[in-house]
Amino acid sequence: MCIWGVLHTPKRVPAPGIVFCHGFTGTRVESHQLFVHAARHLCERGFVILRFDFRGSGESEGLFQDMTISGEVEDLKTAISWILRRKGVIKDKIGVNGLSLGGVVTMLTAATDPRVKAVSLWSTPSELSGFKQVEPGLPHRLLEQGYVDLSSGHRIGKAFLMDLSKHRITEAVSEIAPRPLLIVHGTKDEVVTLWHAERLYEAAGEPKEKFFVEGADHTYKRWDWQWTVIRRTADWFEKNLHP
Repeated sequence: MCIWGVLHTPKRVPAPGIVFCHGFTGTRVESHQLFVHAARHLCERGFVILRFDFRGSGESEGLFQDMTISGEVEDLKTAISWILRRKGVIKDKIGVNGLSLGGVVTMLTAATDPRVKAVSLWSTPSELSGFKQVEPGLPHRLLEQGYVDLSSGHRIGKAFLMDLSKHRITEAVSEIAPRPLLIVHGTKDEVVTLWHAERLYEAAGEPKEKFFVEGADHTYKRWDWQWTVIRRTADWFEKNLHP
C-alpha cells in the first residue's frame, strides 16, 4: 500500500528528523495549513520534517472506512523507517509530533519503539471514550450495520471499533520516559477538553513539559495561537533533539 508524504529538508544536513502525525479525518496539511506552517518553520530551524497521510487519508492508498489505530501505528513505524533511511538524517535524533488522534498513535508507537527519542502531543485525548469526534451512538450503529457515515463526510468501519479495546493510552504515555515529552493543549478545546492533557501529564514520567494556550480551540485556529504553538514546539525540539 502506497503512503504519500512531503519531506522538508534544511540547508544544513545531517540534521535531526521529526515525523508529523495528523488527526482523525485529517491530512498531512491539517486545518488552516497548520502542519505546513509548522513543518516549514521547523525546517528553517534545522530539522528534516516528514508529514504524511495515514492509509485511507489524504492521498495515501486505501479507504478511510478500513482505518484502525493499530493500522496507523504501523503506518507511523513505516514512516520512521523511511526517514531513517535518508542520508541527511541523524539516526539517533528522531522525534514525532502528533495532533489529536495522531497524538494517540504517536504515544502508542513511542511506547514500544525506541527509535523515537522525543514526543510532542498537540490536543491529544487520554481516552477515546471522551473523544468527541467519535460521535454519540457510534458503537451501536457500527455493530448493527458494519459502518457509520460521519458528519464530516467520512465513513468509518466496524474494524475501528473492534480495535479500540486493544489500546491503553495512559499506560503508553507512562512508557515514554526517560525520553522527553511535551503536551500542548488549548484551554477552550471543545473536541478534547483540557482534562485530557492534565491526565496525560499526570500519567507521564519525567522529563515532561506542558504548555496550555489560553483560549485556544482544538487546532489553534487563530494566527497568534497557531504561531505560539509552533514556536514553543520548535524551541522544545531544539532543546531535546539538536546535537
